[in-house]
Amino acid sequence: MRLINQKLHAPPIENKNIPRPATAVRLFGGQASLRLPVTAAILGSERGVALVMALILGLVGMLMIGSLLYMAGTALWTTGSKARYQTALEAAYGGMTFFAREIIQKGVEGTLLSTMGTYGGVLTPLISDANFTAKLTTPGSVGIGGYPADNPDAILTLTFLAPTPTVTMNATISTTTRGNSGTSSNVLVGGGVVNNSSGPVPPQHIPYMYHTVIQARNLGATQESATLSSLYAY
Repeated sequence: MRLINQKLHAPPIENKNIPRPATAVRLFGGQASLRLPVTAAILGSERGVALVMALILGLVGMLMIGSLLYMAGTALWTTGSKARYQTALEAAYGGMTFFAREIIQKGVEGTLLSTMGTYGGVLTPLISDANFTAKLTTPGSVGIGGYPADNPDAILTLTFLAPTPTVTMNATISTTTRGNSGTSSNVLVGGGVVNNSSGPVPPQHIPYMYHTVIQARNLGATQESATLSSLYAY
């Protein structure tokens, strides 16, 4: 057959959009140059990957910066909270000592609470003189409501120079244990045991015991407060 020694030329398949590589095909000993439709090479499809990566990296960076800002804010709040609590705690120690050694001691000696004065605005009595005297001389718990913020005997106010805030303290007597300490209305009973050689022997001294509770809080603050309790022996 004559077609064996002839060269066949197939018309090329043109595609203006996708370039096609030429593919050589042998046919019966001859060679024909054909342009066959092959799968287009995936080139240029990475367009947009840089934008996606930039968005992902930006999101990660914002998360890191947000975490750092949150930790810094938390550290500042914690430091301020500790400072406010320490102020309230130190004021509570001073208020507890003042209430026990000044207010209770004068009350046991017979001074009425309303006549003690304000000590320059520090003391604000809340309980009546009769109830305060009953607390000082009656054993057990008398007229206890809250513990002690709801029903304090007195409020102590300490005003400091700026930036230290003003501290208010609620103080109360929660429990009284009666002894034989001499007061104006509660003197020692009897003269004791008579000894022929040395005279009367006084009984053993038993002090009054007062369990006091004080709660201190910075003025305007609602979270940081310090509550202390003490046992005062007169």
